[in-house]
Amino acid sequence: MSEDLDKRAALTREIAEMQEALETQSMRGFLEPLMNMDLTIQQLRVLMILVAEDEGGTGQAVAKSLGVSLATVSGIVDRLETHGMVERAVDPRDQRVRRLHATTAGRKTIRDLLGAQSQVGTAPLMLLDTDDLRALAQGMRAILRVRMQARAQAQADS
Repeated sequence: MSEDLDKRAALTREIAEMQEALETQSMRGFLEPLMNMDLTIQQLRVLMILVAEDEGGTGQAVAKSLGVSLATVSGIVDRLETHGMVERAVDPRDQRVRRLHATTAGRKTIRDLLGAQSQVGTAPLMLLDTDDLRALAQGMRAILRVRMQARAQAQADS
């Protein structure tokens, strides 16, 4: 049992080291789109929060997450709305509440930014032999499954 735990720990360390190396190599590709964005850091933070919310967020929730006032969030959302990144909609469960949703353009902006960070793309994948590609797909499916289970559990707990 202890030997299995040691092997798992060694593999986990190796994967973490490889992930760090990939992130370091992709830093330039990540910084370029970030520097070319026409968004402030605060706008980017709000957009990232809204992209992560399946049902959208409220101004109050975003303000609380960022530790700023509702008025500050309202101004940020106004500017994001002008950029076509965010939209406001009436909450179907409570007509008094306005929900904030990332638009398709807003989600694409965050996806592009995160995609630039990983820079895996399909070109390097096409260079892998089929067995390695199959193993990578299996590992990614497992990570996705565990993340989805953890998220569901966190939502159930809150």
